[in-house]
Amino acid sequence: MKLINKISIWFLCIILVITPVTIFISHSSIKRKITDFEIKRLRSVNDHVTDLLRNGQPTDDFLKDREVTIVPYTAALPSENPQVTKRLEKVAGMEEKELALFVSSYQTINGKNYKITTHSYFINPNEFFSSMFITMLWKMLLISAAVFISARFFSKTLFRPFKSTLEAIRHFNVRQKKKLVLEPSSTTEFNELNGFIEKMTSRILEEYATAREFSENASHELQTPLAVLRTKNELLTQTELNSQQAALIEQMQLEINKLSNITKSLVLLARLENHEFNTEEEVQFCKVTKNVLQTYEYWADLKNISVTQNIDSKVYIKTNPTLADILVANLMRNAIRYNEEGGSIHIELTSDYFRITNSGQPIDMPHKDIFRRFKKGNQKNEGVGLGLAIVKQICEVCNFRISYAFVEGRHIFCVYFNDQYLAATDVIPSRPDAQRMVFAGSGG
Repeated sequence: MKLINKISIWFLCIILVITPVTIFISHSSIKRKITDFEIKRLRSVNDHVTDLLRNGQPTDDFLKDREVTIVPYTAALPSENPQVTKRLEKVAGMEEKELALFVSSYQTINGKNYKITTHSYFINPNEFFSSMFITMLWKMLLISAAVFISARFFSKTLFRPFKSTLEAIRHFNVRQKKKLVLEPSSTTEFNELNGFIEKMTSRILEEYATAREFSENASHELQTPLAVLRTKNELLTQTELNSQQAALIEQMQLEINKLSNITKSLVLLARLENHEFNTEEEVQFCKVTKNVLQTYEYWADLKNISVTQNIDSKVYIKTNPTLADILVANLMRNAIRYNEEGGSIHIELTSDYFRITNSGQPIDMPHKDIFRRFKKGNQKNEGVGLGLAIVKQICEVCNFRISYAFVEGRHIFCVYFNDQYLAATDVIPSRPDAQRMVFAGSGG
């Protein structure tokens, strides 16, 4: 929900809470004021009548059109004087009952006690409540409309610099090496936010340049001595050596090759983490898959591994061609390396997923660790332990999801291109046993 909508709802909630309270307070106040004013008026009438009687003046003119009764009072004067009585009475010719207010004053005039009562009818103050409620309801509706209209206005004016900042951040790309410059605002908080973002992005560009320079230097500086070692080692093999020396040189060559592969893999991981690859290109993934299969066909034949495939034609995926080739190659190499002699590999490709399964022994480590760097099963040690970590990083860069499961004696790796398809199936395609499936980056 947008910030302006949250603010609008917050104001409306305040209105909904405050309005009933103000209605109740206003109603009570108006009712009390009307009643107090009428009591004061009727009491003043009683007092004037008392003055007229004490002075022996006639009261007929004053009492004309006034509801005043004067009766002798034989009992002792009450402590409460005057006495106020209120009751609802039906008045002739009126549809609704009206409030009858009686004010009785007890006075001693010329040695005699009198009860002077004045009363009047007026609209029941409770009748005001309905009118007040309707008025407050209209007020609340008008305020609500004003809040929403003004919210839209503020969203387009007050928050325009904020939206401009979000748009600039959305299009910011470290690979363009362009410093982020944000639009100044008349709002202090937005200027402070823009200043912080500009400093942060400048630091990111500096760190990105440093990391890229390091990876490039590392790739060059490490490969050079490794090439020298490999050449020297090959020269040694051309000299006269006994069997023990030849075995040692062969082992050295294997370790040099492994170190070279580790260096290349780490540099590739660094480039992936720095988002140096453009992943917005439409790649014919079916063609990439078939090319990789042809490349590794000879290695599979050496281990007598049968390879079957079910590849849809014209499968185009938005990714990077180099990364697509590395992704399929690493999974294929992993399926051959950790397969059994005379085993099998099956490959499926649709527009929603790429799946590769292979026979083999269960891995002797937790499934959640299979995509971590330098994690290898003990049954094979010729790998460097970075192949699946690279696959995971490629999937993260390309917004893919990859999962692993071991079902019925087969290792299953599945790369999902479509999140909607994954949400709809929630299992490895054609495999109902989802309990043993783990996703790269998940806790288990």
